[in-house]
Amino acid sequence: MSSYKSDSSPRSSVLKKNIESPKTPGEKFFPPFEVTKELEAEAKKRIAQYPAEQKRSAVLPLLHEVQHRHGFISPESIEWVASKLDIAPIKVVEVVTFYPGFRQKAPGKIHFRVCRTLSCAMGGSYELMEKLCELTKIDRSGASHGDAISVSPCGEFSVEFAECLASCGTAPVCLVNDDFHEGVTADKAQNLIDSYKDS
Repeated sequence: MSSYKSDSSPRSSVLKKNIESPKTPGEKFFPPFEVTKELEAEAKKRIAQYPAEQKRSAVLPLLHEVQHRHGFISPESIEWVASKLDIAPIKVVEVVTFYPGFRQKAPGKIHFRVCRTLSCAMGGSYELMEKLCELTKIDRSGASHGDAISVSPCGEFSVEFAECLASCGTAPVCLVNDDFHEGVTADKAQNLIDSYKDS
């Protein structure tokens, strides 16, 4: 006899789980998603770069624009991009969840992406990550492939591992926001953090 019991409690669909944006302390550093005249004008310009029947190809440029302005890709921005391109929101979600450069929750004001591929791992990138977390009080215990970003309690800092940043000869390397840094060993972590404070 089966012991299965019906569970009538609400459960998130796969789509909802992939769309939702967990709250983080970093949100205070980014404006909430809003469709402005400037954003609409930029979208029009980006979409015009493609033939009308292939305007869905503008999905990457539009997502980059949203993330640049608002820090991450929110459910509202997914709906907006889908409506601009006349595609189903799931098609936008597929792109967002495929490319690790897109974030679905707010990072910190200062975001560290530490390379973890072979050369950097051998050069000390895991030790660098540990030191960054120690100095910024970041707990990475809940980090996963699907939720790679960990944010400090104050919201000012965040970290994530990145796959090959294409400078194996100067390992370990990392990106801080959009700035590239080479040869960043764990003993240089404090100086790296200090160089971005009050920026």
